[in-house]
Amino acid sequence: MQRSIVVVGAGPAGLAAATEAATRGAHVTLLDEAARPGGQIYRQAHSALGDSEYAEAGERARKHDILARFQSVASRVDYRPDANVYALFGNGELHVAYGAGSEVLRPDAIVLATGVREMAIPFPGWTTPGVMFAGGAQAVLKSQRVLPGKRAVIAGCGPLPIVVAAQLLRAGGDVAALASLRPLREMLGNPRALWQGRQIFYEGLRYLRTIRRAGVAQLSAHVPIRAIGTERLEAVVLARVDAGGHVVPGAEREIACDLLAVNYGFAANSELAAMAGAELRFDADRGGWLPASDEFGRTSISGLFVAGDVAAVRGALVAEAEGQIVGAAAAVPPKSIGDATMTAALRTALGRRQRHQAFQTAVRTTLRVPRGLWNLTTDDTVVCRCENVKLRDIRSALDAGHSSLNAVKRNVRSGMGWCGGRTCLRAVAALSELHAGIAPPVIMTPRPMVRPITFGAVVAQKKAVDA
Repeated sequence: MQRSIVVVGAGPAGLAAATEAATRGAHVTLLDEAARPGGQIYRQAHSALGDSEYAEAGERARKHDILARFQSVASRVDYRPDANVYALFGNGELHVAYGAGSEVLRPDAIVLATGVREMAIPFPGWTTPGVMFAGGAQAVLKSQRVLPGKRAVIAGCGPLPIVVAAQLLRAGGDVAALASLRPLREMLGNPRALWQGRQIFYEGLRYLRTIRRAGVAQLSAHVPIRAIGTERLEAVVLARVDAGGHVVPGAEREIACDLLAVNYGFAANSELAAMAGAELRFDADRGGWLPASDEFGRTSISGLFVAGDVAAVRGALVAEAEGQIVGAAAAVPPKSIGDATMTAALRTALGRRQRHQAFQTAVRTTLRVPRGLWNLTTDDTVVCRCENVKLRDIRSALDAGHSSLNAVKRNVRSGMGWCGGRTCLRAVAALSELHAGIAPPVIMTPRPMVRPITFGAVVAQKKAVDA
């Protein structure tokens, strides 16, 4: 009997999962909130904007390859763009909205390939217009083919700020400074892991060459500590920090700019898995609260699988290989998962995932955020932007003994706004640990709707159907 599979997310993991499941004869529904497939890394602009791209040739080739493979099975996939999955329950009911309507799906298996969101460390002025996530700046460039600012400062840790700075330059932008918390040379401490991803590492070096040729000021161990401006960003103050993340007195510099793009790593979009009741584990270096899963993506909930960065932040190449593995697992009867026939068919994909995961151990050395960096958040700094909750409000709740994330939420409303805590959750957790000495043990309880939808869409909901 043909199995019905719903894949949530059309990035590398979701596209690979949908392609593999369809190839194996499953009835596949692919849901994605974007208008075109590709996810963040392979984001596509509207065809009317032309095909100008600022990524390295290797990334462009990988993008075109995965999209072509998906296109080869597209006639067998029920692909639904502009779809917002806003609830998932342990009984396998998945609630999804499309514009003015919504429906409930009940497939045999669900693959969550929901990826990650960027993580920020709040600092004075970070809500000023002109301050944005580095990936957000990149998304504007990729999807709209416009520069998000005239003069930029890029800051944070890991590879993404470097990539964004280079791509802005290639698009004709002006980058005043690149402030890196940790230099890429830290990856050299693990040469074996580095060798496994040498192609990606060489691409990173070419991005750095673009930055150096443009004469961009590169500041290692520097972070933004203050954004200046009222109606619009006018300047940013950068400061050098020590190994513990504490600001070095007197090591500050102010740089005029109208764009500050920041990234301090990523947090997994695991809310749907948590809502369904899946077991979670916390790993600060790999995305925070992650659904516990095995090598075939199976979670603690029967029929619920995870693939890609939502299972652990490891990059697009791991996500693609894992998507193929998990798509195959979701498409077969549960008793066949992991048997000799399936393992033999997936030998190449399993090997690719292992190889690319090894490379990610080197990448993670550049993504570690020292605890002291959270001291950049002052009492007057807004932490929850939706509800305008400041650090002093959170500290008052902590001082009153409200140490869990749910308790802080109930008392000061952090996480109750438009984003449902997606932006502030990791910050509230880290600041709670810093100021109260308590690491919140569980994720803030996700509630429908994990994505904002209209009441009209809920009212117009269709009856539950098998996907």
